[in-house]
Amino acid sequence: MAHSGAYRLLRDTISGLDRVLRTDVDSPKVVLVIGPPGSMKTSFCFSVMSKHLSSTDQIGMYLTLEENADSHMKNMKSIGVSFTNNVVIADFTDIRELEEVGNEDSPDYIMLIEKLVRNFRQKHGKSFTMLAIDSLGALYSLMDDSVSVRKSMYHFFKNMRDMGLFTMLIMEGSVSEGKFYSGSEAFLSDGVVYLGMDSTKGKITRFVQVGKMRACEHSMERHAVEIGKSGLQVLGPLLSN
Repeated sequence: MAHSGAYRLLRDTISGLDRVLRTDVDSPKVVLVIGPPGSMKTSFCFSVMSKHLSSTDQIGMYLTLEENADSHMKNMKSIGVSFTNNVVIADFTDIRELEEVGNEDSPDYIMLIEKLVRNFRQKHGKSFTMLAIDSLGALYSLMDDSVSVRKSMYHFFKNMRDMGLFTMLIMEGSVSEGKFYSGSEAFLSDGVVYLGMDSTKGKITRFVQVGKMRACEHSMERHAVEIGKSGLQVLGPLLSN
């Protein structure tokens, strides 16, 4: 179910993001947010979710698998990201509570995450519109069979769309020879947002670049990103000589 109303889903969430996204993004979609360590992937996703939901009567879940919920909140506050009660932060302990007692086999964590999401949907209904998972790398590290994991992601993506969710999935990675699509997740996703770091002339500059976004007109240029007093801000195109 697509969102209704005058507000826009992504372009108004981070200052300057409308420089990159020329038209807005509708739900449901699964968007891969990829980049190397330190490129502000977590900050980007949480900023988008927090800012969008703060102006609505909707609710979102931010699932962090790399730290606990309290640590995540402290990190976001330290860079000026605003918080809203519309975002519920979940962590690995919430998933472990869903594991069946006495199950000696390796848990299917993708299935457990989906169960967590469905339980949340059952509780909040169609008010639940946004999901973020931080990160796919942490999720994959918990599971043994990488081949079956990749196959099950197809069904996971489909199920998130079927629930009408705008889903952001964080993943470690980098652009290789200009290619955004380094795995099956990128091909299966509706959008790929790359957050990177440019080191031209000895100065490191963070940037955002959209590799694809279905049903959206967007720039494919790198745009500089900086942390201001109120969180992330997208500046103009990155000039690399």
